Amino acid sequence: MREHRLGTVERACDGRVTCDNHARLGYTRLTRGVYGLAIARDEPSGRDARRRAWWAFVQGVMTAYRGHDAILCGPSALQALGVALPAHLEDWDTCHIMVTKAHCPRRPHVVPHRMAAPSVWRRVAGVPVVHPVDAWVQLRDATDDELVEVGDGLLRRKAPLLSAEALKARLDALAGTHGITQARRTVDRLVPGTDSPAETRTRLLLVRAGLPCPAVNLAVRCPLSGWTYHLDMAYEAERVGVEYDGADHVGATRQMEVDARRRRDLQDEGWLIINVTATQLREPASLIASVERALVFRSTPNRHGQLFTYRT
Repeated sequence: MREHRLGTVERACDGRVTCDNHARLGYTRLTRGVYGLAIARDEPSGRDARRRAWWAFVQGVMTAYRGHDAILCGPSALQALGVALPAHLEDWDTCHIMVTKAHCPRRPHVVPHRMAAPSVWRRVAGVPVVHPVDAWVQLRDATDDELVEVGDGLLRRKAPLLSAEALKARLDALAGTHGITQARRTVDRLVPGTDSPAETRTRLLLVRAGLPCPAVNLAVRCPLSGWTYHLDMAYEAERVGVEYDGADHVGATRQMEVDARRRRDLQDEGWLIINVTATQLREPASLIASVERALVFRSTPNRHGQLFTYRT
């Protein structure tokens, strides 16, 4: 998880850095009355640039609310923890915080939530955040499927924030909290070990269509090549894999070679791999039909009464 780091944060009331001299001193205005001196780094672009700008703003806000026991919550806490959110739930222009004092200063693009005694679960780049389950429950305007996507992100394969048991235990501790009913309705649909929201979205589409729930990130050993690969989704008995192809590596020659070798190794072990893209997820009928046909074909006995499934 990449973060924006600031070498020094100054408040205008400290007197040294003001609205009149901050630019001359090399500072950037983070929020009203707060200025940051950035550590020199290569200029980022795209999502990295947006994330760094947001982090700078967040650090400015937390400095401005010093003395109010402010803690990041909701989508801001999840973004700080590096949890991927569905596009319409992302909020890179606002800072959501919990505060203990009933009367706190109002600032543009800051949404304060009153809480009697918010507790800090972790500090990210020095910024306190609430428990990730609390932030998950605090998401507003999320559908059940979107809550599953985010919940899977808490239990992700790489650097998971929580175990499934810890997530459920925290939900029990939040009994009576606003949003808890919807979260409890979706918790049994979460699957630990995913790598992206798109994988979760694909799995939910297949299950909703009446197909069995696939295994997630199944480790497949290929003895002929000596490599082990993790399939996004897999039906192990039938050796049918479903893989999401993102746009991250389009045009990357080395990655194309790696992917080609991977497909060949899996095919040599009898795996049928069905690839899916973002466009296909928007109109999934053909994808669902392909997976269904593959499962039926590979589960149907041949003329000798044997199943197609390979055994090594």
